[in-house]
Amino acid sequence: MATFFAMPKLGMNMVEGTIVEWLVKEGEQVEAGQAVLAIETDKATQEVEAPASGVLARILKHEGETLPCNAVMAVIVEPGEDVPGEIPDVIAEGVAPTADVEVKVDAAEAAAPEAQKEKSAQPRRINISPSAKKLAEELGVDITKIVPRGRRIKREDVLAAQKAAQAEGGPGMQGSKKPMTKMRRLIAQHMNRSARSVARVGLTLEADVAALIDWRVRLEAEGTKVSYNVLLAKLVAAALREFLYMNAQLVDDQAILEIDDINIGIAVDAERGLLVPVLGQVDKKEVTALQDEYAALTERASSGKSTVADLEGGTFTITNLGNLEIEQFMPVINVPECAILGVGAIVKKAVVVNDQIEIRPVMSLTLAFDHRLVDGAPAAKFLQRVKHLIESPPET
Repeated sequence: MATFFAMPKLGMNMVEGTIVEWLVKEGEQVEAGQAVLAIETDKATQEVEAPASGVLARILKHEGETLPCNAVMAVIVEPGEDVPGEIPDVIAEGVAPTADVEVKVDAAEAAAPEAQKEKSAQPRRINISPSAKKLAEELGVDITKIVPRGRRIKREDVLAAQKAAQAEGGPGMQGSKKPMTKMRRLIAQHMNRSARSVARVGLTLEADVAALIDWRVRLEAEGTKVSYNVLLAKLVAAALREFLYMNAQLVDDQAILEIDDINIGIAVDAERGLLVPVLGQVDKKEVTALQDEYAALTERASSGKSTVADLEGGTFTITNLGNLEIEQFMPVINVPECAILGVGAIVKKAVVVNDQIEIRPVMSLTLAFDHRLVDGAPAAKFLQRVKHLIESPPET
């Protein structure tokens, strides 16, 4: 019996996915549970397994196409079985999405003289792929004016229409224009949501990091090379356990949820864009275990292989631009979290110690927090505690 292979729903908030690569070819034998394609969601690129064993008889959707969840991508049949004559666009789950878009256009306006343009609009149905519809919206292309080269409008039809419109528009501003990647669009949406919904306030102070450096050197001498991000995560987790009101989220604008688990996301500048892999239950793990987990998370993020689980469940975020020589910056809160810590570069400065001027390694710490969840003084106490833990780490 034929199996319709549809875009899976890999997370609670997933509504669509983009096909990155088919890992098998049309006509090849597949086994249930075998990875057969890679898809990009709003969080990660992830391999998808075949739902049944058989022959991948028909691939309906191809690399680069963005589809809603439950949209049929391929057909798997048993050996010797024919491909069904009718293949649904989607597998129903409640009210299933559709690939068709209904647009009202004035049929008289398109063909009749000016005197007849007062006739009422007549709706016609435009058959367009979901990825083409999204691309048309992004580029501002009117889909009612596109003449498809096949039975429905595809991405190449939209791009051709855009190119023709630009040619008609004259020279204009010169340059190359390319659509935003899915990841870039999602980052933009997330940043916009944070800017619109959060009452962001920032606090900054400097910490002497001599003891932090010594801790790292000592661990390396013992055979464990540890990232500063891991050491900072461990210290921040200790402070969060003391000030749990910073490990919180706003619920329905009516309640504040203080979360028991301390899961710290660490921002990574991956090739696909900004990702925030999450270290789970940081306060309960040894530094060496956290380093192993962090190394695996960042390697997957950098190679574009992060899983949905890698990026979910964060309760607080650290973003470190020290490796780029940035000394201080105001980070954007990773909603719905309460706060984010921006870490600057370690620099040597002249500071006063016991009324004497000394050259010391210091690091700027900027805490951006949501004033709806916590006031300035409690947030300052938390940041001060982080500073003190950095200057005198408990594990040293």
